[in-house]
Amino acid sequence: MTALLESKSLTKTFGGLRAVSGVDFAVQSGQIFSVIGPNGAGKTTVFNCITGFYTPDGGDLLFEGAPIGRLQPHRVTERGIARTFQSVRLFGEMTALENVMVGRFCRTRCGSWRAMMRTRGARREDEETARRAMEQLKFVGLADKSDVWARNLPYGQQRRLEIARALATNPKLLLLDEPGAGMNPQEIAEVMELIRAIRQRGVTVLLIEHHMQMVMGISDRIAVLDHGEKIAEGTPKEVCCDPAVITAYLGEDHVAD
Repeated sequence: MTALLESKSLTKTFGGLRAVSGVDFAVQSGQIFSVIGPNGAGKTTVFNCITGFYTPDGGDLLFEGAPIGRLQPHRVTERGIARTFQSVRLFGEMTALENVMVGRFCRTRCGSWRAMMRTRGARREDEETARRAMEQLKFVGLADKSDVWARNLPYGQQRRLEIARALATNPKLLLLDEPGAGMNPQEIAEVMELIRAIRQRGVTVLLIEHHMQMVMGISDRIAVLDHGEKIAEGTPKEVCCDPAVITAYLGEDHVAD
């Protein structure tokens, strides 16, 4: 069976530093697949290569069997890949609804001329975009915040809004970069439920996360990076017992004990 996303010997170098070195993994449709590792392990670099922000120096990235390693970010989005970022990136002086509508525009067909002239077709499309954006806000629990400026939302709600905007692109694969960062245990539990609900919608999830409770609780498979190389892959149970993973996170002394 062809994987939805496949990384084959993915390599990315910055100057003399090899940030990602020969990384292989395959994400099957319908999975929640996590990429973990210590700070500086190369996780976000992998995400940036997948989504077109970086061009790989070596290896292949395949989505639905087709190469995507040299596509620009908007072309990657058109193929059906969306993402969030480690640091929230919202339009602060736009409402929550407007932020999600921005995500939806990649699926609209109205050209710039018709949009500026406010033709009947453009108005209909705007109404449909707003309707679909509101559906995403309801899905992430922010329907009552649709008219609130993004910058005025609490941090946890900003995270949810960013997920809603990504979902508005109608992705097949959603990349989440530390969605639980800065959250308390209750918020972590809520994000876990949201990720499960996203998978139930038929969207495959690729996750970077430092909260091991989240990773072990929702992942089907986990790949572990350290210094740009993959050192382990498997189910949560297999990964948490792997000596190489324990060494990478806790050091040789802990393993020796």
